[in-house]
Amino acid sequence: MEQIAVLRYAKALFEIAVEKNAVDEYNIAARGILEIINTDEEFAAVINHRSIAADEKMATMTAIFKGKIPEDFLGIFALLFKRGRQSELIGVLERFEVLYKEHKRIAIAKITSAVELPPHKLAEISAQLTQKTGKTIEFEKIVDPTLIAGFKVEVDGHIFDATTKYQIAQLTKQLMAGRLMPVTASSDI
Repeated sequence: MEQIAVLRYAKALFEIAVEKNAVDEYNIAARGILEIINTDEEFAAVINHRSIAADEKMATMTAIFKGKIPEDFLGIFALLFKRGRQSELIGVLERFEVLYKEHKRIAIAKITSAVELPPHKLAEISAQLTQKTGKTIEFEKIVDPTLIAGFKVEVDGHIFDATTKYQIAQLTKQLMAGRLMPVTASSDI
């Protein structure tokens, strides 16, 4: 039930943003609010505290955000607090961002590499992925030295693995299955 409510509130907020032709502005606000909640432990504690009344929480949100974010966010906050669903606030904001990225045709590509990739390589990979997916690519970068060399990209449910670790694993499977002939020393040398 909780996920249905999160989706319902996020969709309502997103539809308002589309109607007002302000999806970028609303997304910036959603990201900013999420950042505050995720980095300010005291603020998050106040929002989620059970003994603080909904109207007190709303007064805090209004004092902090009034005039800084679209008023519709304050309306969603009021509904969530009044219905005791403050724990769903983060989910609503995160789901809003997913809806925004779908609307803007933005895909998140998780790229894992053995070393930090230079900007020109990321641009090259981004161009190829954009061509294949038809979407603008944003990277979630992870460095994993155990890959030995190369990189792995996961985007829209597809995986492209060009790591040395993967290639070694594939070669090992082939050798174990007897598909490759082992290299032997020749006496002709």
